[in-house]
Order: sequence, then C-alpha cells, then structure tokens
Amino acid sequence: MHVVVGGGGKLEPGVYRYVPEDNTLIREIAGDMREKLSNAALSQPMIRSAPVSFVISAVYARIAGKYGNRGLRYTYMEAGHAAQNISLLGVELGIGICTVGAFEDEEVKNVLKLPANEEPLYILPLGYI
Repeated sequence: MHVVVGGGGKLEPGVYRYVPEDNTLIREIAGDMREKLSNAALSQPMIRSAPVSFVISAVYARIAGKYGNRGLRYTYMEAGHAAQNISLLGVELGIGICTVGAFEDEEVKNVLKLPANEEPLYILPLGYI
C-alpha cells in the first residue's frame, strides 16, 4: 500500500510506502503528487483536494507463488476488505472517503514509481468534508 500525502499535516508531502512488518511509512517520493495522481485517475477532483490518498496495490506473482490459481481471487478480496476497513474507519472518525477504481493503471504506476510487477488496484482519497 502507498500513501500519497499533500501539505499541511504531520507528514511531509510525498508518496510513502507502508511497510507492514515494521508498521512504518517510508517516503519514496518527495513533493506533492496529488495533481499527478488525480490526472492519472481521469482528473477526479477528490484525489487532487484530499489531504491523503491510500493506493492499494498488489504483486500478483508473489501471491500466486503462495496460493496458486486462487491467488488472484484472494488479491481482489483482500483489496476490497482493506478498502472497506479504511472506509469504515473514515466514517467512524467523521472523515470523508470514497473509493476510486477509475484510473489509468500505467499512469498511476508512473506517478508512484511502482516496480513493473506491482499493480495499482484501488485509490481511496480521504479528507474532512
């Protein structure tokens, strides 16, 4: 998962990768990338204006190596579960959130500088409404 952060918060603007083993964020790209991410997502304005967007991604080969043919199904199920949990947390905290699946995969990959084998699945912009 990646986190695209704009200005005004505790984190510096940029693109961060979530490292689950350490429960940490590592900044991989400095600077506000929300405009570029919005453009890659068919210019959807909520991505441009949201202070934070989560981008759920997957490495299919890694999952298929562990789960075989069912790996692709598990990938989509887990992406949906993660998006649902983030959405529920947003509602609980009174934070506006939406789920975005309309984007150009290669453009999102370029904006986030994803490796060739990593695919974006979902964008979740969050912010107070």
